[in-house]
Amino acid sequence: MGRKNTAAILGAYGQVGNFAARVGSMIKVSPKTDWYLPSKDEADARYYYLKTGGRSSANARQALNINLNFTKSAMWTSSEASASFAWYQLFVDGTQFTDANGIIPGLKGNKATTVTPYHAGSFLPMRRIATPVRAFPEGSGSQPSKNIGAYEIGAVGPGGGIIFFDAGSRQSWGRYLEVAPIDCEGVQLSWRPLVPNLPRLYADTARGFTAAQKRVLSKALGAGRSNTELIVSKYKSRSNYAALYSQNLVCHGADDWFLPSKNKLDLVFNNLKALDSPIGGFDKGYYWTSSEYNNENAWTQYFNDGQQFDRVKALSANRAPPQRPFRVRAIRAFG
Repeated sequence: MGRKNTAAILGAYGQVGNFAARVGSMIKVSPKTDWYLPSKDEADARYYYLKTGGRSSANARQALNINLNFTKSAMWTSSEASASFAWYQLFVDGTQFTDANGIIPGLKGNKATTVTPYHAGSFLPMRRIATPVRAFPEGSGSQPSKNIGAYEIGAVGPGGGIIFFDAGSRQSWGRYLEVAPIDCEGVQLSWRPLVPNLPRLYADTARGFTAAQKRVLSKALGAGRSNTELIVSKYKSRSNYAALYSQNLVCHGADDWFLPSKNKLDLVFNNLKALDSPIGGFDKGYYWTSSEYNNENAWTQYFNDGQQFDRVKALSANRAPPQRPFRVRAIRAFG
């Protein structure tokens, strides 16, 4: 949707000023003129590629003319979060922010800012930059359909859950994804067992992926089941926690649930919660994903507005008021 977003922004604001969406028309080094500001998901795809280049990562950076300033900046996307806020991405760790809904107290909007706010205990202010992308060969640019198969998004699935994704055709894992209904939601759960001396999930591999790259790979759309299996195999059944709860869940007769990856949970939010009439009875607080951020933290999604943040694995609720409990919605694949 990046190209359409960019056209809509320019149509609304005009060609005056050096704002982010104009960058596509300002490139001087390329013979092409069809550059545009990437959407939220397109920006994340670029981050994923740069961070998972493996042994060719140096070549990838060189090919894209990437330098250290790239990872020390905040990248605008063309996706609007509200009338006052737009999405941006930090390439130091991949976090996508809007800073709305009280995340930064007193902030009324971010579209007219050129520097990010200070995130206490996390990130210092960073300059905002815009790096355009282009697609080839030419395509229709049509908006993806949410209702393309036998099961419609929002319908009840065979496991009693709510359909939130249709791949359009059979994949190795199936075709559809459903998220557990509210009566099978886990509440007040930490990401890991509350016991000492737990093993690390990931380690650097000789002539292979580093631990940091494996964590980026764990965010992918197809990673939830393998993430869950890895977590439970490492942590065992020492106490209840998010991945174990999901793996042990028997909900409406189905017993093949797992904890969604970062990108899968984002689909749940986008297709069920971020609607004029939300589906699924989701809380406005934090839900765990199966994607690890680092040794001490894992990714969550804030279901008030869809922002994704790292949280300490041992927490089962917010430290500061309102002390809303962390929750789990397992998912399953079928078809």
